[in-house]
Amino acid sequence: MQEFDTAYAELEAMSLAQKGSAQGISAHRPHATVGIPHRASSTARPATTKSTVSQPAQPMQSAYPAHINSSWRSGPEDPAGRICNVSDVPLMCSSINWSAGEVVVGSADHALYVVDVQTGKKRRTLYTKTAGHAEWVTTCQYLPDGRIISGGMDSLLCLWEANSNKCQQLTAHAAPISVVDISPGTNTAVSASYDKSVRVWDVTSRRASESSCLTGHAAPVLQLVCGNGDNLISGDRGGTVIMWGLTTGSTTSELKDAHAGHVTALAWQHDTNGCCMDTFFSGGQDGHLKMWDPRSNKCVHDVAAHVNARGKGAVGNIVSAGAASSNLVVTAAADNTVKAFDARADLQPVSEAKLSDFPYSMVVAGGLALCGCGDGSLHVIDISSGQTLYALGANKHAVRGVHVSEKRLVCMGDDGSVFLCDFML
Repeated sequence: MQEFDTAYAELEAMSLAQKGSAQGISAHRPHATVGIPHRASSTARPATTKSTVSQPAQPMQSAYPAHINSSWRSGPEDPAGRICNVSDVPLMCSSINWSAGEVVVGSADHALYVVDVQTGKKRRTLYTKTAGHAEWVTTCQYLPDGRIISGGMDSLLCLWEANSNKCQQLTAHAAPISVVDISPGTNTAVSASYDKSVRVWDVTSRRASESSCLTGHAAPVLQLVCGNGDNLISGDRGGTVIMWGLTTGSTTSELKDAHAGHVTALAWQHDTNGCCMDTFFSGGQDGHLKMWDPRSNKCVHDVAAHVNARGKGAVGNIVSAGAASSNLVVTAAADNTVKAFDARADLQPVSEAKLSDFPYSMVVAGGLALCGCGDGSLHVIDISSGQTLYALGANKHAVRGVHVSEKRLVCMGDDGSVFLCDFML
């Protein structure tokens, strides 16, 4: 636990150091400026509730819709939106199931909360006296059948039954869980940890079983992204990126010293149709964006994307999503900027947008980038031009998660609330 606490403190200190004096923009802020309320201790226990809503399992929708309605460029129907206050401490992670009409958020109070994305009402709490996490929930993901897998600082993975607060606890990791991901089109979940391992889980049946433990990292694993089929990439605190074969559990490519400092972001490249390709991108604490070809085990492009006279801005987010990202690679970093690059032209810069504060989260949709910042604002940016169209006051403090569909926006963050608003068809 001490190793996690040290790493977490380092990342927070890095974020604060990179902020500097943020440059303001002309932005629409419907919620106005608000103060910082008292935060309760993270040892507070959540109130538990029974599930009152049953939803059938449905296929998952794309995280980055290529087509959205035109009102996204002008703003939502009601900028004040709907707010569901679920906790008095920060929400650390989230995952959405649009087909089931719900979002799950993981909290520093050790619980997960499931919220109806139409009504903005809480459906259930994933925490009981006998099941759930004993520390902060750091990561969560929906499975296609509606189940939820979560990981926490307590080194536990919890596999929650759909529409229930019952779970299976998986105790294989020996240190805090940094990230979980789901392999597309398979019954496989993957987890990464500060114990320097990556573990693969078969979730075909109601009860999960460990398929393999992938060892090779010499430092805590911070980043993990599943590709289509058998591919998986992971990045660690020491700057190494490893590509794995899920079926064999073996290393297919090891890129030592890919970055100076932590690997802070990973993303697969996607073509114009949004299909995952073999090449991928990495971002680091060194402010560099790199494009890799695992077939040659080489970096094919390297740009100092977020390096300037003031220093280096850690690359916190990378998105390559075909038409959803205007066929560009979009990054958000600790230099308080969102930038777009053309992977078809040696990662030449295309656009840049200034943010009001440190970026914590980012998604893309229909050629727009939506970036959640440390001051609670959500910036809506035209990717091709770099123009900030407007900004919403989505939370009172840092926006740690953003989700979009054709007509709806869902955000969550450090004020313990989930913010939802709609866009006209």
